[in-house]
Amino acid sequence: MKKIGVLIGLCLTISTGAAAQVGADHPGYYSIEEMGIFARDELEVDVDLQGALLQAVSGSMNGQQGEMADLIAGLERVRVQVGNPRTLDPSTIEFRVQEAVANLEASGWVRNVRVEDDGEQVYLFSRESGGMIVGVTVLVNDDADEVVLVNIVGSIDPVTFGKALSQMDTLPDLDELVAGSN
Repeated sequence: MKKIGVLIGLCLTISTGAAAQVGADHPGYYSIEEMGIFARDELEVDVDLQGALLQAVSGSMNGQQGEMADLIAGLERVRVQVGNPRTLDPSTIEFRVQEAVANLEASGWVRNVRVEDDGEQVYLFSRESGGMIVGVTVLVNDDADEVVLVNIVGSIDPVTFGKALSQMDTLPDLDELVAGSN
């Protein structure tokens, strides 16, 4: 789970700092809200960053983490939801994650990571167009105790993404990010 925490940490780092509506017409968009897993009061983290504010975040990082700044510069929207769903039973949550997986695969997303182990479901999907990554969706169900849903939309250069991943050891811990977002 630690590696998944690092991946989610990257997603939260990209999003800790960001509002034009990027929606269903963008090939990298997946509506995590429509999965219906969370009631509003169950969300510990609810991030929806778009447009110019993402560009401001990118500009603020140029001196510190160039690759991360370049990665953020190509983003159009970042959605992150983290929480403990109490209104749904674990089997319903597992079913809704599986339903989302089937929907993503049926609509042309590529499953890059799949972990199903002892009540844990972890999936990472990407969507490409013209040699660029246009969307990343992460679904994590930790036995219904914690669910993490992420959708990152934009034009992501794979080489820049790889360089940003190589900076992961310099990013803050996931717990620090979540604590800082409250």
